[in-house]
Order: sequence, then structure tokens, then C-alpha cells
Amino acid sequence: MTDRTQGDEAHEQAIAAFMARVSALPVTSTLPDPTHWCRAQLLERWSAERRVRLPITVMRPIEIAASLTGAVWLFYSSLSYLFRAYAG
Repeated sequence: MTDRTQGDEAHEQAIAAFMARVSALPVTSTLPDPTHWCRAQLLERWSAERRVRLPITVMRPIEIAASLTGAVWLFYSSLSYLFRAYAG
């Protein structure tokens, strides 16, 4: 049977050597500016809000035009009754 402690020690030494090499690497990256993240979040919210409001924004002029058309049509169709009631 083999002795496991020698294998474990060699494994730990290899890990320690690797970690020493990793810790010796230069750190070149910096954290991004937090204002960019905040601005991106704000733009994403505005975009989502515009997408949600798009059907309302599109339908509002159509509703106004349909309402005015209906009001004009009702007024025009009731003119004959108004003339009859006024004339006689």
C-alpha cells in the first residue's frame, strides 16, 4: 500500500506554487466607473417605459379622431330632426 501523505504534500506544494505565481501577476484591471452602470440602468428603465407606453401613445390620436368623427356624424344625422323640431 502507498503512503497518502507524500502524495498529499506534493499536491499541496504544487497548489502553493501555483497560487504564488498567480499572486505575483500584475493587477491591470480596474473597476468600472459606477456612473456608467447607473446611467445604463436609467436608460434601460426609460426604454422599458417607452415600450410599455407605446400602445397608449399610438392609440391616443386615433381615439381622438374617432371621437370627433362620431360626434360630427351624430350631429349631422340629428340635423334633420332639429330642423323639423324647430320648424314646426
